[in-house]
Amino acid sequence: MRSEYFGIALALVAGVAAIPVEAQTTQTSSAVASADEKAFADELMRRLRANDYAGALDWLDARPDIAARPEGQKLRIQLLMFLDRDREAQALSEAYLSVHPDDATARFQLGEIHFRARQDQPAAFAYRLAVAGDLDETRRQAALARLTQIDGRKRWRFWVGGSVAPDSNLNSATDATRVDLFGLPFALSDDARRRSGVSVNAFGGVDRTVQLSPTLAVRLSAIGSLTDVPGEESDLQYLSLRAGPQWRLGPTTTVSVQVKQSRRWYGGAVWEDAQGFGLEGDTYGNNTRWTGAFNAEGIDAKVNPARNGRLFSIEGARTRYLGTSSLWRLGAVAVRREAESSTEAYTQGHISLGRLFQGPHATFIYAEASTGLRRYDVAAIAFGTRREDREASLELRLSKRDWFIWGAHPFVSMSTSRNRSTINIYTYDRTRMEFGFTREF
Repeated sequence: MRSEYFGIALALVAGVAAIPVEAQTTQTSSAVASADEKAFADELMRRLRANDYAGALDWLDARPDIAARPEGQKLRIQLLMFLDRDREAQALSEAYLSVHPDDATARFQLGEIHFRARQDQPAAFAYRLAVAGDLDETRRQAALARLTQIDGRKRWRFWVGGSVAPDSNLNSATDATRVDLFGLPFALSDDARRRSGVSVNAFGGVDRTVQLSPTLAVRLSAIGSLTDVPGEESDLQYLSLRAGPQWRLGPTTTVSVQVKQSRRWYGGAVWEDAQGFGLEGDTYGNNTRWTGAFNAEGIDAKVNPARNGRLFSIEGARTRYLGTSSLWRLGAVAVRREAESSTEAYTQGHISLGRLFQGPHATFIYAEASTGLRRYDVAAIAFGTRREDREASLELRLSKRDWFIWGAHPFVSMSTSRNRSTINIYTYDRTRMEFGFTREF
């Protein structure tokens, strides 16, 4: 695809003659300047045609007035890629896009950088944004071809991440000091009330695809997470193993069925085991991505057998790519939890709406509002009231795209949530910040 980028160079060369010459006072000075610009353009093209990319970069850097132009910056990014200096190219590309968020060619360049590094998720994201912008037809077709390649080229995928999260309410507990049980008032202990602190989180996974035919594969996955909070009694761990077939129904459409086995730990002890299956689908077209999933699991609660039962969930999301640097995302989840004890059974719904946009200083900003309702089947015996929780939350996430932590972009997330319940012990407010990163291999 190197020949395509001569278009960037040619656009730069064509624009050289249009650069204003400061302090022009005579026709002679203008003619001298024009000759100088033409000599620069001719030498730049000579080095490019000779594949002397290091020489072309040096020649471009010798003229900072030209290198600072939009086409000059994009040419510099491409030359860095030709010289395998992808980290520098990526940082420069992100910085350029924060100033020129509507430049579809630059977004396509960024997709190419990620694609070369086999960072498939950020590459696909960049290509979809580029296609949603004013991208020329040649690069548009190339981006769509890359999306098809991405869906099928990786047999192994690894990802890891971590974060540190100051939290005003680690245990999602109430501020109340008293609660009524069986009609009598009782004082709540400090352990049952809200606790603030800092949690440390780590997560990761591995996904193996065994291709059986062009349209059929078997996926094997392992996913795990760990949350360490002050005091060992509240630490959380999770491990899930999954396996099943995946069908490719089109260039950017897949459907998979997986058998699942998972375990959760709480405070170092096994909390519950789950076994079941899931159905997932993913399709993209016309600048819109649709994802959906259905899960059915049997729950074996180790600490409280009354929670034994089944869980069913269905979820879906629609992502609309609005242009080179923005999108809308709408998501919805419905859950049905059945249990041996009817007091543990509930129905839950959740809906969210988010917007992504380009921020200053090479940042992406994602803002999301969400609301949810959980309604239990019967009244809680101790409280004499059926529990019903209503939660509303706001989240703002900022990622710094030209900074790298172990090859990944750092992010900071700020969220606030408010839960109101018919039983006051479950009413709480929560404010949380999170500093972290995620990396794909």
